[in-house]
Amino acid sequence: MMPTGRTQRTARKLDRAKVAELAEQGMSTADIAQHQGVAPSTVFRFLQQSTPERHALETFKKERGDVFARLAMKSLDLQEQIMDTLDHQVLAALKPSEKNGLMQTLGVSAAILFDKERLQTGKTTANVGILTKLIVAAEAGLGVPAKAANETDPT
Repeated sequence: MMPTGRTQRTARKLDRAKVAELAEQGMSTADIAQHQGVAPSTVFRFLQQSTPERHALETFKKERGDVFARLAMKSLDLQEQIMDTLDHQVLAALKPSEKNGLMQTLGVSAAILFDKERLQTGKTTANVGILTKLIVAAEAGLGVPAKAANETDPT
């Protein structure tokens, strides 16, 4: 086989995080390329391709509170709609396991809202264990007749 005259190229590793960091610090493309041991065009292409992603990420970081607040609002609206459809007939038709699942979901939602409120007001969430104990105790009594739930174990 006759040689084609082309040399074998080895892949160069571009530390993308470092390139982005150096670019944000204002370092020129040529300086970044020299630092990374690659051609300036490699750095230029990477920065050109990653710019929209970096801008989208920065926008999300700045607006994530609003994004999460909108999602939370939609979630609460949906939960309220579901709760409004539950009447005594529907609840009576549920199996104990379904009631348990509903109680767990409601409990988790309440705990999340409780935590969020405390965090937003600068308070600790360390006392969430109390809420968890209350939920577990309430769930333990689901599906158990009232008389049996009130009885204590003599042993």
